[in-house]
Amino acid sequence: MLVNDSWLNRWPDTYYVSLSARTSDHSPLVLRGDAEGRSVGMFRFDNYLARSAEFIPSVHRIWRHRIVGSAMYAVTRKLKALKPIFREQRKKKGDLSTNVSLAKGFLDSAQAILATDRHCPTLLLLEFCCKLVLRLASRLEQNMLHQRAKMAWLKDGDQCSRIFFRKVAVRRASKRVFQINTTDGRTLTGQPEVTAEFIRYYQELLGGNTRDRVIDLRHLRPWARHILTHAEAEALILPVTPEEIKQAIFDIDETKAPGPDGYSAAFYKAAWPVIGWEVSQAIHEFFRTGRLLKQVNATIISLIPKVSNPSVVAEFRPISCCNVLYKTITKILVQRMRSTLDSLISPSQNAFVPGRSIGDNILLAQELFSGYNQKHLPPRCALKVDLRKAYDTVEWDFLRAVLTLFGFPERFIMWIVECVTTPSFSVCLNGAPHGFFKGARGLRQGDPMSPFLFVLVMETLTLLIQQLIEQNGAFSYHWKCEAIRLFQLGFADDLIANLAKSHLILSRSAAASRDTLLAILGFQEGHLPLRYLGLPLLASRLTIADCQPILQKIDARITGWGGMMLSFAGRVQLIKSVLSALQVYWAMAFILPKHIIKEIEKRLRNFLWKGSSERGYAKVSWQKVCRPVSEGGLGIRDIQALNQGLMSRHLWRIIMQDRTSIWVTWILQYRLQDYSVWTIRARSGTWGWRKLIRLRDILRPYILYRIGGGSSFSLWHDPWHERGPLISRFPLGPRHTSIPPSAPLSTVIWEDTWVWPHITDMESVDITHDLPAIHGGQDQILWIGPRGAFSSAAAYDVFRPPGPTVDWSSLLVGTFRIPRHRFILWLAIQGRLSTTDKPWLQHLGTGCVLCQEGHPESHEHLFFMCSFATRCIHAIRREISLPWPYHNWSRIIRWASARWRGRHVVNAAYRALLSSLVYHLWRERNLRVFQHSSRTTEDIARIVVTEIRDLIICKQLPISISTRGLYRLWRIPWPVEGDAHT
Repeated sequence: MLVNDSWLNRWPDTYYVSLSARTSDHSPLVLRGDAEGRSVGMFRFDNYLARSAEFIPSVHRIWRHRIVGSAMYAVTRKLKALKPIFREQRKKKGDLSTNVSLAKGFLDSAQAILATDRHCPTLLLLEFCCKLVLRLASRLEQNMLHQRAKMAWLKDGDQCSRIFFRKVAVRRASKRVFQINTTDGRTLTGQPEVTAEFIRYYQELLGGNTRDRVIDLRHLRPWARHILTHAEAEALILPVTPEEIKQAIFDIDETKAPGPDGYSAAFYKAAWPVIGWEVSQAIHEFFRTGRLLKQVNATIISLIPKVSNPSVVAEFRPISCCNVLYKTITKILVQRMRSTLDSLISPSQNAFVPGRSIGDNILLAQELFSGYNQKHLPPRCALKVDLRKAYDTVEWDFLRAVLTLFGFPERFIMWIVECVTTPSFSVCLNGAPHGFFKGARGLRQGDPMSPFLFVLVMETLTLLIQQLIEQNGAFSYHWKCEAIRLFQLGFADDLIANLAKSHLILSRSAAASRDTLLAILGFQEGHLPLRYLGLPLLASRLTIADCQPILQKIDARITGWGGMMLSFAGRVQLIKSVLSALQVYWAMAFILPKHIIKEIEKRLRNFLWKGSSERGYAKVSWQKVCRPVSEGGLGIRDIQALNQGLMSRHLWRIIMQDRTSIWVTWILQYRLQDYSVWTIRARSGTWGWRKLIRLRDILRPYILYRIGGGSSFSLWHDPWHERGPLISRFPLGPRHTSIPPSAPLSTVIWEDTWVWPHITDMESVDITHDLPAIHGGQDQILWIGPRGAFSSAAAYDVFRPPGPTVDWSSLLVGTFRIPRHRFILWLAIQGRLSTTDKPWLQHLGTGCVLCQEGHPESHEHLFFMCSFATRCIHAIRREISLPWPYHNWSRIIRWASARWRGRHVVNAAYRALLSSLVYHLWRERNLRVFQHSSRTTEDIARIVVTEIRDLIICKQLPISISTRGLYRLWRIPWPVEGDAHT
C-alpha cells in the first residue's frame, strides 16, 4: 500500500490488514485506524520550552520548596511537581505548526497594509513586530522538529522543512505496531494482545533464567593481560567532583530520547543555575552510599525495527531509554573506567576501547585471508562465528566475577552492580509505556556503561581460549600470527553462537577436510567474499561487484528524495551531509576502484543537476563543483582525494610505528621486518597493501624526520636524509661501511655529533654530505603540511592540492546568505544559467522576456543592462541607500567583490541583497517563459528588500554600533528597550 506525505500527516495511525482469500484469487485489504488502541502518551519535556521566558521562574518556584528525604528523592519529587506546569505551558503554546501559519497570515496582512504607505513609521513598526512573532514561532517549530526528527545533518538556512515533516511522520509511522506473530504461528491483532506479547517476551528475556551461584574467575589471572595496580584501583574511587557531574550532564546530547521521567538533557542544561547544586548533591549521595532510588533506575524499552517489516517480537531491537540522572552516574563511571581498558583488553579486541579502531580488524583480516583462493598454499581455515543475545543475557554474578578478576576495587564494583542490578522495565509501544517488571539479568543497550562492561565480559572468552591453547600443546597458530600470538579478531557484539549466521571458510587447498569440519562445527560453509563488519572479506582484489552495496545505498537514498522537489541548494546539502558520507566507511578500509569512484560521482552529479539517478545536464563540471568555495566551487569533497586521505592515516600509523594497533604491529612484524615503509617493494603483498603503499611517494615531501638521538630511526631505510632512504641511493652502502642494513641511525651518532666509519668508495662518501642537524633528545616524525599536524583532513589537502582562489567567492559567504540564492549567484557568475543565447536553448526564443525590447538574452544583459533590472535597482535604492556604480555584470561583480568583502554586517547585507536580486530576476524570467506570469519591478524590489530585512531581524546580532547602523540603513525600527531580540 502506497501513501503520500499528506496521508501520513493527516492519518498517521492507519494501517491495513490482508484477510483470507477463501474461494477468491484475491485477498481483501481492510484499511483500519487505531482509534481504539490509542492511549495517552507519557510526559515528554519539549526542549523549546527551555527558551521560554517563564521557564526559569517556573523551575525556581518548585525548586525553592524543601522536601523531607534524601537528596535524590527530593530531586525526583521536584521533577514530578514540574510536569503539570510544563504540560500547561505546552498547552498554552498550542500547535506550533499552526502558530507558524497564523504568524505568516498576520505578516501578510501587515505587509498588505504597509503597501499603501511604505514610509509610515507605525506601519513599519507593525510589520517589524509581526516578523518578530513569525521568527519566534518558526524557531520553536524548528526546535521541536529537530528534537523529534533527530536529523543532525540539517543546517541553518534552507531548512528543507518538507524533509523535516516527512521524517517526523515516517519515524512515527514506522514505530507503530498493530499486529504481531507469536512463536507458535498465531497472529495477534488486538492492541491488548499485541501489548501482552511484547511484555511477555521481554519479561522472559530480561527477568528470567537467573542462577544464584558464586562464580570465581581468579584462576584466569595468569593469562590476563593486566591486573589493575593499587594506584589504578584507588584512582577509580576518588571523590566525585562537582565539575565531573556538570561535565557528564552537559556531554549528553539534547536530542537523545528521555527516560521514564520524560526529561531530556536540555532541561538540566537550561535549568542548571537553579537546580545544579541539588542535582550534584543527589549524585554525590549515590557515590557516598552506593544506593540508587528505583525511580531513578526505571527504564523504558523503545522498540527499533531490525528489518523493514517486522512480524515477530525478535525482529525488534530493544533500546533502553534511561533517565538523565542515571546516565550522569554511569557516564562518570565510564569516564573513570575507560582509561583502564587499553591495558586490560587484548589487542585483538578493538570495539569500544578508547584509542583503538575497529578498522584494524578489517585491515588485518584482509591480510590473513590473502591466498585462500590458491591451491598451492598450505591448507587453512577460519571460523566466522556470529554471536547473538549479548547484552540481554549477561548474568550479573558473572559480571561481578569479571570485575573482581581484573582487580577493580570493591567500592567501584559496588557502584556498578547497584546500577546494573536494580533496573525496572516498561515497554514503550505506540508511544505509551506498558507493563512493569524488574530485571534479573542483562546489560541495557542505551546505558552508557554497557559497551565497556561487555568488552570486559568478552575478554574472559579470550582468556579461556588462551588458557586452552597454552595447556594444549597440539594447537598451532596461523604461520603469520604466532609472533604476536593472535588467534582471534574480536568485535564485542553478542554472546550465544548463532549457527545460522556462522560460517566455516576453507582455503582451496583444504577442501579435503570440508565434510569433517562442517560435521564437527555445525556451521554453514562460507565463501569469499564474505561480509565482515559490513565490508567484504577478500582473498584477492576488490572488484566492482564487491562494491555494489555502496551504489545500492546511494540509489536508495536518492530514490527516497526523488519526489520532494528539492532546490539545488537542498541537494547540495544532502550530498555533503548524507550521500558523501555513505562511502566513508568503505573508504577507510579500501582504496576504492576508479570505476566505483566514477559511478559514485555520476550518481551525485545526476542528483545535483537532475534530482534523481537519471542523467541530467551538468551546468558546471564536477571537478569545479568539488573545489572549495574560495576556489569557486561548492565545497563538496572530492571522493578519490577523500579516499586517499582516509587511507593515508593507516600509512601514517605505520610510519609512527603505533604498536597500540594490532594491525600496525602485524605489518611491522610480517610485512616490513627489517625494512621500512619507504623501502619495501610496492609490488609484493596483498592487493590492498600494494595500493596503500603507493601513497607514500605523495606523502613523503610533507614528512620530516627530526633527529634527536637516532635510536628510533633506521640508518639505511628511513628518509632522515634529504636524499631519501640511503639504501635506495647507495645499495652497497652497508657493505662499504660495514654497517648492517638493520642498524639504527644512532650507530653513526656520538654525543650529538656525526661519527662515520672510514669510507673508501667515492659514491658512498656522498652520504656524509648535507647531513641534517642533530637536535638531541628524542627522535620525532613531524607533519609539515599546511595544517600543522597530521590528520585525514591534512592528507586530503595533499591529494587535492589547493588551487587559485577567486575574488568573487567573498560574495557567496556571510551572515545573511540564503543557500538557494547563493547557488543561483554561483551559476550566474560563471555564466552557467540557461539563457537563450546558448545555441541549444534558442528554441525558447532569443529575446529578453523581461524588458521585451528585442535584446538577446545573456548574462551580461539580464544582470544588469536590461531596463527591467535597472528599474528594479532604482526601486530598491528608493527603499535603502545602495551603492551601485555599474550596470555591467562583470564590472559590478569585480567591484562588489572588492568593496563588500569582510565580516562587517552592512557588507554582508549588501552581498545578500545582490544574490537575492539575481535570484529573483532569474526566477521572474523563468515565470514568464514557463508559466506566462509576471510581476512588476516594484514587486521584485519589495520582495528583495523584505527578504534581507527578515534575515536581519531573524539573526541574533550582537548589540553594537554596527548593528544600529545596519538597522538604520534598512529602516528597521530599533526596539525601545535596546534589545533587538526581545
